[in-house]
Amino acid sequence: MQEKYNNDNFNGKIIIIGGVAAGTSAAVKARRKSEDAEIIIYDKYKYISYGTCGLPYFVSGKISSIDKLIINTVEQFERRFNIKVRVLHEVINIDPQAKTVKIRDLGTQKEFTDNYDKLIIATGTTPLIPDESLSRAKNVFSLRTIDDACNLKEYISILTSKNTVSGTGATYNRRPCAVIIGGGYIGLELIDAFLLKDFEVTIIEKMDHILPVFDYEIIEYLENYLNSRGVKILKNTEVESFEQDGSKAIKEVRLSGGRKLKSDLIFLGIGARPDTRLAKKCGLFTGTSGAIIVNEYMQTSHADVYAAGDCCECRDFVSGIRQSYFLASIANIQGRCAGYNAAGGDLRFTDSIPTSIIKVVDVSAAKTGISFYMAKKLQLNAAKIELHALNHAGYYPGASMMHMLLIYDRVTGIVLGFEAIGKDGIDKKTDIISVAIRAKMKIWELLELNLCYHPEYGSAKDPVNILGMIGQNIEKGENSFIDVEELRDLIKKKDDIVIIDVRSEKEFVAGHIEGAVNIAVDDLRERLNSLDKKSSIVLNCKTSYRSYLAYRILKNAGFENVRNLNGSYLSWDRKL
Repeated sequence: MQEKYNNDNFNGKIIIIGGVAAGTSAAVKARRKSEDAEIIIYDKYKYISYGTCGLPYFVSGKISSIDKLIINTVEQFERRFNIKVRVLHEVINIDPQAKTVKIRDLGTQKEFTDNYDKLIIATGTTPLIPDESLSRAKNVFSLRTIDDACNLKEYISILTSKNTVSGTGATYNRRPCAVIIGGGYIGLELIDAFLLKDFEVTIIEKMDHILPVFDYEIIEYLENYLNSRGVKILKNTEVESFEQDGSKAIKEVRLSGGRKLKSDLIFLGIGARPDTRLAKKCGLFTGTSGAIIVNEYMQTSHADVYAAGDCCECRDFVSGIRQSYFLASIANIQGRCAGYNAAGGDLRFTDSIPTSIIKVVDVSAAKTGISFYMAKKLQLNAAKIELHALNHAGYYPGASMMHMLLIYDRVTGIVLGFEAIGKDGIDKKTDIISVAIRAKMKIWELLELNLCYHPEYGSAKDPVNILGMIGQNIEKGENSFIDVEELRDLIKKKDDIVIIDVRSEKEFVAGHIEGAVNIAVDDLRERLNSLDKKSSIVLNCKTSYRSYLAYRILKNAGFENVRNLNGSYLSWDRKL
């Protein structure tokens, strides 16, 4: 979008509450818009402009020094951008009518008032804490700040190096136990740190799968992988109470159903909520999501007060739902818009396509657009395609499998969402589909994308193009899918179906769907007479390619009730 600059140079005073992603982006964009504006950032923490997404990897040791996560020191930021930064200063009240803020100096506890012409609220989030007693327990941690990361890393080191339980001094002959409450992003990113120190790790998730913003079709791979690494996942489970020992550490977690867990360390990964306490206190409007309502110019219900980042609502490009997404990428764009407009500009931020990726141990899972679950919840006429493909040419060393899920509108073919999991190449495919969603591309139009190819980085038939080919086949009626969940249901009901596995005998023996018949695709034409053309047939292979060939053979031979298993055996098995 081309920026439209006003001729007037804004020379008023801009106050920004919050100095991380949205706040600093707002400040530097306001400065670029106007050299004459007076800009002040107030933040209650001692650091600004640091990489919160890197904190789990400092804890694990993959990032060697916490200093690497500090993007700008206060001194650097002030000098480069001519912006005043007041850390350890908490804004405790806003008066939009008087255009003033009340601030508490956390060093001296003295309070004072400052005035503004324009105000930007970038207060971010506040963590969800299920029990206030947890905030006082010495072995309970969250991860939002640099201090949180340093304290957690130190405690892990104490538990492992001194071989003591919760600092009591008592030695033990077992692995220390880490309990992660909530299967969200940060808790899962910390699993690597715990496994590297030989912890027993248990995840407690009240939903029916971890990372509930993803579809289970993708997360089942991750859950199976974590189980193979010894991580226990307790789903549909809630914490009922905690038991402390004499050292103010939580030694036991009591769960719904009466189960108890030992806990040497507890990490709270149940998420956060938009920090709107100041906004609500001064009468600014918030939405059903709980976040601050803003217009396309990032203005709140008071024209001279803006909001940006995790504390404000964002309209979803696909669903139209307004909510807060807690993504640094969105926060930075919103902050940029708010800062520019507070300094007299007219940039617009209309909507976003939430796009995210997570690294869990050595596996990546990524998502863009809406999930298949959400599409059904919104009563969209959505369908999905499950695809498995190598991240680069199979003959080049180091190729690994990517498992992908593409969601599209069954009638229009427009791409609605995409999810993927694997060890390499996930980010690239997700970014491509994010752009396709923004362009409102139809699934078969993915075939027309010209993507770079080299055997170390991709395949001559890129998986994105293959998704387009599958979409084109569906549009032309040359392929028809049955989803794994539907097939499982038919088998459970003992419906009269014939499952034909068209892989080789060796592959079939290594693992197959119970009740399936093995007819290799190369032998299928010679075996047609042994099949009943009136039967309900479901075909599968490893990835759906050979079963698609078999589908065409049967259809061209006059078989009418034939379907291809969506994603084939890899989607049935769902193991990395």
